Amino acid sequence: MNTIGMSRFKTATIENFTSDTGIKLRRGVNFLFRAVLRHSTKEKVVVDRYPRLEKKEPYIFVSVHGFVNDSVAALSTIDRNAYLLFGTTDTLEHNPIIYAAWANGFIYVNRKEETSRHTAIDKMERVLSSGSSVLIFAEGGFNNTENLLCMKLFSSPYLLAKRTGRKVVPVAPFYEFGSKYIYVNVGGPIDLASYDSKEEALSFLRNALGSLVFENIEKHSTPLRREELSQTPRLDFMRQRCQEYQKTSWTKDVWEEELTQYLDKKDREKNAVEESMDDIIITKENAAIMGPILVKRAEDHKYDFKQYMHENWNKRGEKQT
Repeated sequence: MNTIGMSRFKTATIENFTSDTGIKLRRGVNFLFRAVLRHSTKEKVVVDRYPRLEKKEPYIFVSVHGFVNDSVAALSTIDRNAYLLFGTTDTLEHNPIIYAAWANGFIYVNRKEETSRHTAIDKMERVLSSGSSVLIFAEGGFNNTENLLCMKLFSSPYLLAKRTGRKVVPVAPFYEFGSKYIYVNVGGPIDLASYDSKEEALSFLRNALGSLVFENIEKHSTPLRREELSQTPRLDFMRQRCQEYQKTSWTKDVWEEELTQYLDKKDREKNAVEESMDDIIITKENAAIMGPILVKRAEDHKYDFKQYMHENWNKRGEKQT
């Protein structure tokens, strides 16, 4: 189906993506909306910790991003209206859940377009200046890494904090595959605007988010002994992540957009070097050096999550490769 009236948000300007009346109205009815959200998932949302926040102050809430219902869990936990920064085009165009996002208040961003990302920051600044909060998943796409507690962050939390002087509140929803519960751990406000260095500020925020995630893992994850793992634990991990994505109602392959993540200069240079290796021809002279490197690269290709999702995302009920 097509979501009538929602596509306009792809080109909505700073002035018309929402109204001043809409911002105030959403603040007024937020307690009712949160009550609805708390009953909208199969899993029960449990709040482990929530800081004391100033009642009428807007905040920049920044959440880790790891499972399909984490935005619902975060919005139902936050004690005030927070416009959601939203970046999945297929959901905007085809999924009725976008009407719930509209009722809450959302800002669409095309994560692949620099202009759209800059405009989204301006829109969030307007919301904050109007007295409401915003919720950002600053990792971009879901964290599908096996080891990182929190991926590198896009710069919007720092830029907004600098522009508005508003404090940043870290949020960490946690869900273990197959569990009946979603746990939410919220840290105290952080004054990112006090940092002169964007890199230092985002590093501090990332560490705060990672610490909350680690606390979640210690408290709520089920321990496994090594002998309980299969012979292909990395593939098992990818299968579970794929099953989590299969809960969505996306109508097409969205992975070039959905798996967006921040890459700094070193990341981009590293990727360029690795991609250049595909053109290397093994000779007697370079075999001793390049052979092991290319074998490792071939092994990594087997666990390319984006490629895996291209091949398996729509195989609901079928055996994944």
